[in-house]
Amino acid sequence: MNTITRVVAALVGAAVGLGLAVVAALPAGAAAADGYYKQPFDPTVWRVDGGVARAMSYDEWAAAGFPQPAPSPTDYVKYAWSPTVYAVTFWGDPESTWDWDRLTEPQWRASGSPVPRTAGWIAGSYYYQWGTANEIFVQGPDGVKHKLTYDEWAASRFRPFERRGNEGFQKLSWAPNVLRMTNLAAGQGYSIGYGEWSAESFPTPQVVRRIVNDRFYKYGSAPAIYYEGPAFTRAITYQEWVAAGSPTPEVRTPPNPGNSVDCSDFAYQRDAQAWFNLYYPYYGDIAQLDGDHDGIACESLP
Repeated sequence: MNTITRVVAALVGAAVGLGLAVVAALPAGAAAADGYYKQPFDPTVWRVDGGVARAMSYDEWAAAGFPQPAPSPTDYVKYAWSPTVYAVTFWGDPESTWDWDRLTEPQWRASGSPVPRTAGWIAGSYYYQWGTANEIFVQGPDGVKHKLTYDEWAASRFRPFERRGNEGFQKLSWAPNVLRMTNLAAGQGYSIGYGEWSAESFPTPQVVRRIVNDRFYKYGSAPAIYYEGPAFTRAITYQEWVAAGSPTPEVRTPPNPGNSVDCSDFAYQRDAQAWFNLYYPYYGDIAQLDGDHDGIACESLP
């Protein structure tokens, strides 16, 4: 954690302890009158005329006679869930006239290390909702994502959000994996770890038995059942199969094993027979386990 993060976190903690309000609105009387201004963290001179601000070039400032700029009507804000401090300069009354700057630590210190207010809204924030839950999220200009409470959304003045209806998060009811679904309709997605889920601000996954286009299958006569989907591809237990609804598995052709075993690889005849029975219908006695061609493999084994 860098210095600005530590100091700001302490200052904001103190401000919250004092019960300071969450704000998104223009402070009373903050808009700039016509004239010349300078923000404390930037050398640019601004000319305000009728609530509209324009950055001046050096030549324009010189042609005006180098008027002494007044301190700009700048406030300092941050989201409660992010360490980033923003300077917002209120040139006029409409939000469209405000100037927003994401401050570096030197800029924050040049401004006098101000205690930032907790903002309900910061320009450049993106509000959205996944297709798998009713939760609303915001991503700040610094990329930090946060799941909003109702009060936090109200503090933003109920900013409109994008409904990302074909994306979201799911979880199989019978497996622990959380899935980031990039295309719900097509069943496309991938299993995510705790770190990625945390970075997304822990969206509540939709719990389902099946994912669109997932598969249950087995190889030939072998008893093992496999699951194939965005969560994983692996053999599953009987209990998992039942919890998934006991779907009828597809029967797939097992891959050709080649002459990869002999009778010494098996402890019992029944194991050699199971191997033989799995591959024989597709590839014949490819490992030559049935020397007398009577359909019984490795007859010398116990």
